[in-house]
Amino acid sequence: MDLLRKAVELGLGALVITRENAEKVTNDLVKKGRLKRSESKNLLQEMLKKGEIEEKKIEVEIAKIVKRTLSNLDLASKADVSRLEGEIKKLKAHKH
Repeated sequence: MDLLRKAVELGLGALVITRENAEKVTNDLVKKGRLKRSESKNLLQEMLKKGEIEEKKIEVEIAKIVKRTLSNLDLASKADVSRLEGEIKKLKAHKH
């Protein structure tokens, strides 16, 4: 699970850096005269949109990792636990 936490932190950290750097990059381009202020807003929006897409991709990959990890641990599912609880209730009722 430590590996999973590190993956999440790295992914989210990269997104934060990307968001902060996107504004810095567009502002620098405007200051240098390579980009108009009106164009910078569009570029910033496009960069942020791509960041959101990447965030969703990371979430999907993390979900796959979690699912695979839980499967490998061979833990009881909610359905397994519910089924066993039902069997216990039946056994208790039958015993009395």
